[in-house]
Amino acid sequence: MSALKDRMMYVAETGAANGRPLVFLHGWAAHGGYFAPQVAAFGERHRILLPDLPGHRHSLATPADMTIPYLADQLHAMFSAHDLHGAVLVGWSMGAMVAFDYIGRYGSALLAGLVVEDMTPRILNDREWHFGIRNGFDQAQSEAAMQMMRTDWETYAHNALPHLFARDSRIDPALVQWVGEEMVRNDGTTMAALWDSMAQQDYRWLLPQLELPVLILHGSESQLYEPAVSQWLAANITGARRLCLDGAGHSPHLEMPDAFNGELTKFLARL
Repeated sequence: MSALKDRMMYVAETGAANGRPLVFLHGWAAHGGYFAPQVAAFGERHRILLPDLPGHRHSLATPADMTIPYLADQLHAMFSAHDLHGAVLVGWSMGAMVAFDYIGRYGSALLAGLVVEDMTPRILNDREWHFGIRNGFDQAQSEAAMQMMRTDWETYAHNALPHLFARDSRIDPALVQWVGEEMVRNDGTTMAALWDSMAQQDYRWLLPQLELPVLILHGSESQLYEPAVSQWLAANITGARRLCLDGAGHSPHLEMPDAFNGELTKFLARL
């Protein structure tokens, strides 16, 4: 097998071959397996694609590859390889940023809809922008975080894990443990390189230009983004629908899968 072939993005495909394609894009330091509750809920009627974005789990990549545009290029290649049309992109956290980049450079002709799960178009705050990561997270804090990722990834992942969920989340402890174990499997240098690219992105320009149905889902108890972020998104995306899942944190599809799946079902029915 060639080196190029070795580095092709891994994509798990399941569900109804003739159903509308649902493409689930995971967050930073995660992988496609985090959408197991959605596979169970939508597999009978939809064609489901679960990529491991480059640098995560089964998708090999080097730190030099770790840019949001590169991940979006791989998504574009996946659309061609799997002959996808009328697909719905469900982007959780960084996955939404990959979706923004894909649409910004390749358009939305192959898409029927977009779901943005607890994400912002720019993660860093500055004097003019206050809808990034909570508590004024800025460039200096980002640099310090990347240094920690490179030097002690295990400790960084352990400290980051609780922020994926609501503080008072009642999520199954076994699932939390599984997520923690999966996070630690990542390479810190690779994750730092990808974080650096995320910190450079700014998709505020794109949102008013979106010409497809958009659902904005966020958890009321997200430890990463204030509710004002989703409000800003809804105000700047024409026709977007915004829903807050009370009691969920940054990962509503894992914390409250029934509620998340119910809202996604309603969105799909309207397309």
